[in-house]
Amino acid sequence: MKVALSSGALSFDPREGWAGILKMRHSGASLWLLAALVWLPVLGAPVAEKVSSGQRTAVLEFLSAVASGDPQAVALSIHPDELQALRLRILALLRDEAKRGDSTVRSRLFGQGMPLDDIERLTNTGFYATLAYKIYLTGREYTEVEGLAAIPDKGDHVHVVVLGRQPRDHGKVQVVSVVTLRPYGKDWKATLPSEIEAQIDDLIEGRRIAVAPRQSAAVGVGTATTLPAIVELLNAAEKSLSEGKCDEYYSKQMSPNFRRVTGKKALEALVTSCQNGMGTRQLLLSTLHIVRGLEPHYENESQRAVYDLTGQGLPFQTFSLEQVDRHWFIAE
Repeated sequence: MKVALSSGALSFDPREGWAGILKMRHSGASLWLLAALVWLPVLGAPVAEKVSSGQRTAVLEFLSAVASGDPQAVALSIHPDELQALRLRILALLRDEAKRGDSTVRSRLFGQGMPLDDIERLTNTGFYATLAYKIYLTGREYTEVEGLAAIPDKGDHVHVVVLGRQPRDHGKVQVVSVVTLRPYGKDWKATLPSEIEAQIDDLIEGRRIAVAPRQSAAVGVGTATTLPAIVELLNAAEKSLSEGKCDEYYSKQMSPNFRRVTGKKALEALVTSCQNGMGTRQLLLSTLHIVRGLEPHYENESQRAVYDLTGQGLPFQTFSLEQVDRHWFIAE
């Protein structure tokens, strides 16, 4: 039995239960959502409950965090047990991979520049925030949400359907959202969104994720082919580091401007750290290796080349070169 809800353009099949309602949500049928609820008890489907104030607060916290675009805020809005389970599951994969001498999954999830040791030291929250540079969530800002229904699921999970009201200057459209929650003491926290789990699986398997590009540090400046002189600089810098000639790297490949503003003792400390610390030298080599596969953004009338390293697993988001007296150098 199907029930037509809108001039034959939309119908609800009660046999589909809540799956049918969620399908309607994706079709934009928010106005008919409550009308469909009356059919569920007839078929023995899970009976919707009233949304509590604690559930509404948890939903708004999660949706606001997503709208902010801050991975740390999103992580803090998710149930800690969910983050821990995610971290332990992925770490097990990475450790098994490392035993085979492979790093494919690690590079896909965290970028080529982040070693396993650094990943293992991340907290549950930091783990998600770091991983978030490879995944994508989109959301809207809401001033408040109206609870429509709380739908119990397996275990302690509850799917909460809300109607979000945007700020006045964002228009009058009200948006239906579904956020899955689980108890957190006397309160509630969001579970890890299934969309995020699916994107993580896509990354692990090497499947392409169609997402909106993140804003880079060089917004408004187009990329261009790497100049031969820059290729020559990168080759020379990589050769110096590979041969352990850190003094040559800092004296010949680093910019005169960098050396001028860096004190003598500080410069000596950098050279010593590079020579004595394999981790430091490996970080520099990894950066050069990654940069060689990217195209730069040219700034300052093409006197500066900036590489966007977001999501590459490095402790910095950009890498810059600059031209001084018609020669290219590493700027910082």
